[in-house]
Amino acid sequence: MRLSVVVISYNARAVLHECLRRLTAYYPEAELWVVDTGSSDGSKAMVRSEFPQVSLIAVANRGYAYAVNRGLEHTQGAYTAVMNSDIYLEPGDLEALQQALDADPTAALAGPVLVTPSGRPQSFGLFYAPNYWKLRKPRPVSWLSGALLLVRRAALERLGGMDERFFFYNEDLEWGLRARKLGFKNLLVPRRVLHLGGASTPSDPRFIAEGYRGGLILSAEYYPWLHSLHRKAVWLEAQLRLRFDKNPVRRKGYRLLAAWLARENVNESLFF
Repeated sequence: MRLSVVVISYNARAVLHECLRRLTAYYPEAELWVVDTGSSDGSKAMVRSEFPQVSLIAVANRGYAYAVNRGLEHTQGAYTAVMNSDIYLEPGDLEALQQALDADPTAALAGPVLVTPSGRPQSFGLFYAPNYWKLRKPRPVSWLSGALLLVRRAALERLGGMDERFFFYNEDLEWGLRARKLGFKNLLVPRRVLHLGGASTPSDPRFIAEGYRGGLILSAEYYPWLHSLHRKAVWLEAQLRLRFDKNPVRRKGYRLLAAWLARENVNESLFF
């Protein structure tokens, strides 16, 4: 088996259907897995009835990293693509990532330039933007978006799966940092791939707190000299947002964040 694909989905039936239609058409020889994280919209029944060639794993919703790891446990391919259900592939997309890994045996992970429906590169913050500049060949970067990446099995055996302390956000960043710490490269490939974005992300204020929690785990793990200052900065931002932010959902999120910070346990998620 050369290629395995793990698709993570939650309550995104229509989007998942199109994702699988493309995968089964463009990669009929691949080992295909869907990890459903507790959907209630008929996604599982749709996969079973309309895509019998796709293997389905139903798990509790314990976060993206948890779902990815349950899928990786079943794959057998020399390369495994991990992707969200709102990634719409075109022919040649995964081949471009595989070619990048084949050309550099020191690389563990490869990912494309994700673009929004408007055609613009997806933003991952001010500090990530320079990675896109004059990108004409695969470029080593600190981390790659977990919305779509290809991992080499030989590297995965050393790297291990995603860190399940992260419920949502930052798990891909940690994977990339860990890969670099082990001496591997993460390659950003100049291949544009459509990412709808947000198809499985509900408007839940806990996600605000979860994003900051993940960042604090990262600073404690990889930048311990910065962690204390980072925690104080997050606390200050939470206080300012509570005072001045007019959006009720964001205010609730920062209220949850402030309460969570008072408990002083970065490994304790608001989701479980």
